[in-house]
Amino acid sequence: MKLYIVRHGQTWFNVIGRIQGWCDSPLTEKGREQAKKLRLFFDTVSLSAGYYSGSERAGDTLELILHDRNIPIHKDKRFKEVFFGDYEAEYTKTIFPDGVVKPEVFYEHGGENRHDAAQRFLSACKEISKKETGDVLIVSHGSIIRQFLEENSEAFRQLAATKNLTKALVPNCSVSIVEIENENIDVIQLPTVYQ
Repeated sequence: MKLYIVRHGQTWFNVIGRIQGWCDSPLTEKGREQAKKLRLFFDTVSLSAGYYSGSERAGDTLELILHDRNIPIHKDKRFKEVFFGDYEAEYTKTIFPDGVVKPEVFYEHGGENRHDAAQRFLSACKEISKKETGDVLIVSHGSIIRQFLEENSEAFRQLAATKNLTKALVPNCSVSIVEIENENIDVIQLPTVYQ
């Protein structure tokens, strides 16, 4: 089975440079347009279900992509973004004035361990692979997708070593494709924007 993993569309916090994590902000008009354009790609993909993290931004993105398709939609909190602790909703430039984001800083300030976050994401993927009969669309978040890919793709790990910012590695409304069979994970497409 294939899992199509999509980062939500651009949000207000993305535009103004605030860390989102478990906080939420609405899609911008650009974010809504990104999702609508991605609908064209998914119109050619047979899907058995759609999943999202429970956040408004992920749910709105999923609804815009699926539009009027009659596909079951499920909320699964294991697809939530990494929790950034004390830095939730803070300006990125205030915490990292040099522009270099150091993920371990979040954990040191009450945030979620990135590996633990990736493991909850992986457990949800494995459960879906046992229960769904066809390919699935999952709408989630940049940092959790990044960590999941870093732990499951050597090619992505190498790419991540050259780029620091999640938005450069996992752009809004990018699509990653993972094949999962007998709980084995194979990342067959790194984040790609179809705009």
